[in-house]
Amino acid sequence: MPLIRQGHLLGFIICGQVRAKYPEYKTIVIDDDRQWAFDPKIKSAWNQVAIVENNHLVAAANLLSFIINNLSPVQRKTVDTADVQLSDLRLSAMELSRHEKKLVAALRYIDEHLYEELTLESVAAHVCLSANYFSRFFKKRQGVNFKTWVSQKKMQRASELLRDPKNSIDSIARKLQYAQTSYFCRVFRAAHQTSPQSFRHEHLSL
Repeated sequence: MPLIRQGHLLGFIICGQVRAKYPEYKTIVIDDDRQWAFDPKIKSAWNQVAIVENNHLVAAANLLSFIINNLSPVQRKTVDTADVQLSDLRLSAMELSRHEKKLVAALRYIDEHLYEELTLESVAAHVCLSANYFSRFFKKRQGVNFKTWVSQKKMQRASELLRDPKNSIDSIARKLQYAQTSYFCRVFRAAHQTSPQSFRHEHLSL
């Protein structure tokens, strides 16, 4: 895509698809009963997509945000004013980048400690942020609050564990810090619209 300002070609934006090294950002879930994830052609194409560091994605997003918000015709100003705005934006981008790195660290920590008791306070302390600020920032960036996110990740992990017949449903519930298997089953059904037993039967029969 060309970038043109006042009749002058400034450069190009090359668009493509990449995979985050740590895929912990909010994803869009499509309600579709077709087993896309098991299609060998789709899996092969997905495995060929380049993997990049999360901070590179953040930097690209910040650059696009700057272009969109500051290079429109209605925002033309003097060079001096533009320089001041650019400096302010760079500072904001640096601050955002630091917090994004903390968020990535927090999400990674959650994934690595799903078998332990996870609290907002403990994860916030791990990334050196106050619990109140971390709670607000987390919800703003992920679209759900901390408790909901942890529950979603546990249900995702549960679905992986259920594919192994060696893992009993009781052991999976205990491993994911659910004191009662019945409650674990209710949470799983709410997340996957099926019971753990039915989920296991369906996927082991594929």
